[in-house]
Amino acid sequence: MEQQNQDGPRYFSFMLTAFAILILWRFLFPVAPPVDPNVANKNRGKAEQTATVASRTALDELLPFAAPAEDIDAVVPSIVSLGSIDHASGYRMQVNFASQGGVVRRLQLSSPRYLDIDDRSGHLGAIEATDTDGGVLVNAVPAGSPAATAGLEVGDVITAAGLKETRQMVDAADLQKALSRTKPRNELKLVVSRNGATQQLTAKLVRAPLDLIRPESENIALFSDELPADFVAHNSFELQISSIGPIKPADDVLKTVNEELRTGNWIVDQPNVDSVVFRKRVPELKVELVKRFTLDRVPEDEIDNPDFPGYDLQFEIEIKNLSPQPQTVAYRVQGPTGLPIEGWWFSNKIGQGFISAVGIRDVVVRVFDKSFTQFGCPQITKGDTEPVGQGSPIAFAGVDAQYFCAAMLPEKESRDDAWVETVDAALASTELPKNQPVKLNNSSFTITRKPLALAPLGLDGSSQRDSFEVFAGPKRPDLLDQYRALDDPNHSLSDFLYYGWFWWVAKPMLAILHFFAWLVGNYGIAIVMLTVLVRGCMMPISLKTAKNMAKMSEMKPEMDRITAKYKDDMQKRSAAQQALWKEHNYNPMAGCLPMFLQLPIFIGLYRSLMVDVELRQTPLFSESIRFCSNLAAPDMFFDWSSWWWQSFNNGNGVFALGPYLNILPLVTVGLFVLQQTMFMPPATDEQTAMTQKIMQYMMIFMGFMFFKVASGLCLYFIASSIWGITERKLIPRPQALPTTAATTTPIKPKPSAGEGAKAAERARRKKKNK
Repeated sequence: MEQQNQDGPRYFSFMLTAFAILILWRFLFPVAPPVDPNVANKNRGKAEQTATVASRTALDELLPFAAPAEDIDAVVPSIVSLGSIDHASGYRMQVNFASQGGVVRRLQLSSPRYLDIDDRSGHLGAIEATDTDGGVLVNAVPAGSPAATAGLEVGDVITAAGLKETRQMVDAADLQKALSRTKPRNELKLVVSRNGATQQLTAKLVRAPLDLIRPESENIALFSDELPADFVAHNSFELQISSIGPIKPADDVLKTVNEELRTGNWIVDQPNVDSVVFRKRVPELKVELVKRFTLDRVPEDEIDNPDFPGYDLQFEIEIKNLSPQPQTVAYRVQGPTGLPIEGWWFSNKIGQGFISAVGIRDVVVRVFDKSFTQFGCPQITKGDTEPVGQGSPIAFAGVDAQYFCAAMLPEKESRDDAWVETVDAALASTELPKNQPVKLNNSSFTITRKPLALAPLGLDGSSQRDSFEVFAGPKRPDLLDQYRALDDPNHSLSDFLYYGWFWWVAKPMLAILHFFAWLVGNYGIAIVMLTVLVRGCMMPISLKTAKNMAKMSEMKPEMDRITAKYKDDMQKRSAAQQALWKEHNYNPMAGCLPMFLQLPIFIGLYRSLMVDVELRQTPLFSESIRFCSNLAAPDMFFDWSSWWWQSFNNGNGVFALGPYLNILPLVTVGLFVLQQTMFMPPATDEQTAMTQKIMQYMMIFMGFMFFKVASGLCLYFIASSIWGITERKLIPRPQALPTTAATTTPIKPKPSAGEGAKAAERARRKKKNK
């Protein structure tokens, strides 16, 4: 019992440390195999090229689908670009729409705050290049891009490109490879064939903006060199008919029509700088479908306000009855797909509520007057989901990524207007092979509309419209709060921000961190300042704890004497220890208090770094160097993927350390070990020695745990450890307590059993002789 009392604080500290490690383990997920960036760019180009060429071939074989004579020329596969990637233009985004399916193919954010953290090569623009005879066909020239500034035009064929010398471009993969060898601010020379004439252009490349929506094949190319077998991917905002009259989805005619709606070409109607309309007639069903997209523009005086609401796209669906008879029609629209999986080898999320298994992209649905429902990616992959809604009014549904989200808010006049039938969470592309992490699957959702009763052609009510507000942007608290269903603050997109159980610590710490960053202009220094503030506030407690531990070292000789004196009497030993502790005002549990206080702070800061978009892309030194270029990611000091065997680089789990050597986690764990070596009291027995040895092994294990954590979190621990070492050095070195009469009384050794019997016999004989 006395031994337990003596070692209790150490065991408690050990268990608390183990608990903290297990909590951290909870946030770590298996990583996927790294891919060389050049290979990834090449594969991405091949995947995009293959998919585009195949679809264009299929479209070229299709005749205009019951289009009016004056629109026949418009039925040509094309890309329509709205917005701009120039932040000064007032647009928050640039969107490429594909006439094939009438869908959003790519959505790029224009703010320099949100650049691509995986691709650090030069960016020409989202020109949607495809192969053609003699070179690379330019299908889009987004406003504000280097391609537009250089004078590229839609229909141009890039025949050669290079920095100092141009090389022939045979296909789109060649262009991707050439771009992968460039850097931002490089000047790329282009040889272009336009209308039979050759022109030479020069484009000054920029850092690639973030693709918030893009073809899923490009995401897969980041971690795999090939697409899954029979790969199929749905694009954002595909529209299909779920039922019409007695015809149900299982009917062959509806299957054929929906496949045509997905892969066939839509008529591009009324395009302008801010909006575009897609129309598609379905003669078999005697209906016409219309999709309208309108892009918002931010006022000039609000361009630099990151929380001004401009990250939205107005999406309108119209169903027209072309029959002389009334019809009842219901449709199904695909939600946003292809959201980013940036930092796929280290990033992770936690589930909201009691959801434990989540991915990099999950689905969140909110019903009016009810809590949100989250579907984790593993749950969606298994098909273990239920439709949400079932007649209840839907506030919004969206796809939740780590720092960004894309959500659809059905527009209605009142919350009782429940025109959405159900929201179904499902994968938007072919499931990844079993050897790939489940968390990387393309989670999304579909919205099914309640049947519309359409009047006969020519009468009022022969067509009806539904509208959605589509948000696509960063998860900034003040920004999300302004996107509300029916302008109700209790039903805003703030549900996409989740700080975990210790939100009450994370939110104040973030506010203080942002203030420090505003004050000094560097988040790395701000994290050190936050550490100093936290440790400074805890200094009275930690100093008392340090003194308490020093007092324990001072009492060690007395404790040893008590143990020796009452070796066989546990009750007296415990009483003597308690009396000694009381005499010297020693509390054996006081050492655990700082750990109790630091655990919420540690987890709160960890969650803050994993949620706060302000720390994403924020460098410690400079964006021009890779090391610590993103405080929300590992420091990525050196790319060592070519040094190791495939199983080391490509394995899943905590021992798959990723493609980079990270320095800050090693420094962090090294300081932990140093603290433990310097200040851990010497072992008093074998059991205590074993406990300390286990803790040393756990430090090694913690090194693996910390190897992929954010560099900002490592800065916190490094600063905290240095503070702790300095603080302990301020405490005088422990001195042995002066011995007392009680403890210096000679302790006679206890005789053995044989000697005791002989002594008793001698005493008996002596008494008898008397």
